[in-house]
Amino acid sequence: MSCGRHIWKWKARLRNLRNRKRSGLTGRVSYILATVFLGMLLYADSVFAQEKTDAIVITREEIKKMNVRKISDVLNQVPGVKAGNTFVSIRGSYKVKVLLDGRPINDPTSSHGSVKFDLVYLDNVEKIEIYRGKGALKYGDDASGGVILISSGIIEDFHGNVKSYWGNYNTSYYSANCHAGKGDFGIGASVGYEHTGGYQVNGDQKKRRTGGKFEYTIDNGLSLAFSADYLKDERGLSGRPEYPTPYSRKESEMVSYALIAKVKGIASETFYNEAETKNRDPSRNIDNSITVKKFGEDISTSIGAGKWGSVNYGAAFRWGQAESSRFASKNEHSASLFATDAISFETLPVTFSFGLRGSVYSEFDNTVNSEVKISYQPAPQSKTTRQTGKKDKWSLSFTYSRTNNIPSFYQRYDKTSTKEPNPGLDMETADNFSISFFTEVSPDLSCGASLFYNRITDRIAYVLGDDGIGRYENFGEVTYKGGDILLNWKIMDNLSMKTTYTYLKAIDEDTGLWMACKPGHRVYADLSYMLVKELSIIANLKYESKQYTRSDNKDSVPERTIGNLRVEYNPAWMSGRFGRLEIFGEIKNVTDKTYLYGDGWLAPPRTWISGLNYRF
Repeated sequence: MSCGRHIWKWKARLRNLRNRKRSGLTGRVSYILATVFLGMLLYADSVFAQEKTDAIVITREEIKKMNVRKISDVLNQVPGVKAGNTFVSIRGSYKVKVLLDGRPINDPTSSHGSVKFDLVYLDNVEKIEIYRGKGALKYGDDASGGVILISSGIIEDFHGNVKSYWGNYNTSYYSANCHAGKGDFGIGASVGYEHTGGYQVNGDQKKRRTGGKFEYTIDNGLSLAFSADYLKDERGLSGRPEYPTPYSRKESEMVSYALIAKVKGIASETFYNEAETKNRDPSRNIDNSITVKKFGEDISTSIGAGKWGSVNYGAAFRWGQAESSRFASKNEHSASLFATDAISFETLPVTFSFGLRGSVYSEFDNTVNSEVKISYQPAPQSKTTRQTGKKDKWSLSFTYSRTNNIPSFYQRYDKTSTKEPNPGLDMETADNFSISFFTEVSPDLSCGASLFYNRITDRIAYVLGDDGIGRYENFGEVTYKGGDILLNWKIMDNLSMKTTYTYLKAIDEDTGLWMACKPGHRVYADLSYMLVKELSIIANLKYESKQYTRSDNKDSVPERTIGNLRVEYNPAWMSGRFGRLEIFGEIKNVTDKTYLYGDGWLAPPRTWISGLNYRF
């Protein structure tokens, strides 16, 4: 994946639009800001130099070459990342904060932070940034696994597409997307519908999505962007094979708004999310609902420090409210201040960065978390590089970060037939360490490797009582340790390979047992072949080793290897002055293998889709 100089410079220009901020807070928070600010004056650097090895960046062009239909298929190509339709984990941790154009799209009604990936229209994505095991300094809590930033880019011209596909199990999908820009203004809209009958009894699903965006840019010092999205998801819940639930239904809705403004070097990001989830099962006398509202305001800016570069600092405010058919309305809020900077040495190829984030909570103890990074990026001049005028491309970095995971409203206040509420549930604390190496051996070959160690204390776990009723409690310590490898190799002009491997050892330190749903070995490989200029074929291979389905390690699912196939045809004779037509197809689980996910749920058999995409 490319992380070229043009991307780093772009990241520097938009850095102020990526930080968490708010002013006018309490005296105690102001004190934290003063402490952070004075500390940051000791460290400095230009912004883009710090960004070079902070994130894995995937551009629009790279997404297009992957020939995928969902963002989860994009994320699965990143070492250490595992994604599905409604979840993502990084190095074993499901606490990953996902932001779309500055607003979080994690489901606030869920128990463990699932993600509303259906709000992301992949054809509009300009760039994806993945921060593995870091990012909480700028983007706040619930990021022990990391942070994923999804950007839809700036509307500059008239373009769009109409896409539809069909497949087995009564699967169909229809969407339309259009953007238009003129002068200082840009406007866009999209709509989508998806349906499937499912591969199990009561496994049907229906989703509707609509969204819009408005932009106004006067010059480089003043810009405004407003976006709104709506998603409705209706589905049946089949249950595990041994415990089927043929009458269980789930309905969820989420509306999301975001306003991003930049005025003379000051960036403001405001968002409001409202989500509702309903669960019904007459056979088990279940009929409940939960609604969660989230509001956030972030303000950031930077101040020049002369030869030391610039200090980036800001503030953030968060407010949340939850109400349910099973508990009364609950409110909470928090305020945070942060500052970060780095220092580079003229005589040494070393960059040292440091930052602090202080937070005050209405329901939890106040915290001050830090993030430290040391990067080594030499530029030796070999005989070859002296002749070509190019520098050797490789880098080495060490990172440490600390963050907190906040227990959900569901975990603290909800009451069910098997769970009691625990309002006193506290935050988890995560300490993440990693060492990363990347090198571009040649224009046709690049590779990278990293080692990581993540420790979570005061872990939140469900503890079952003697009466068969339990509750979530802070219980013990968990460690995730291992490493991952990335290899990109252009074997020939029309043949290339991309492979990632992750080793993960996820252990409950109190019992010494392996964590459930955590494979020790995971491989993801894409072999891309362009038969002719207009036709590309991608063979995909996924391997996961044995996984335990229970925390006591008494049950497990065996290892599995699954093959997938993607094809895209872009005939020149179907292109004209008004647009072009693309034909695509995809087969998942080519060998029709029967297997279970790590949590014991039945995975899909062979599924296929074929469709058309008209771009204009």
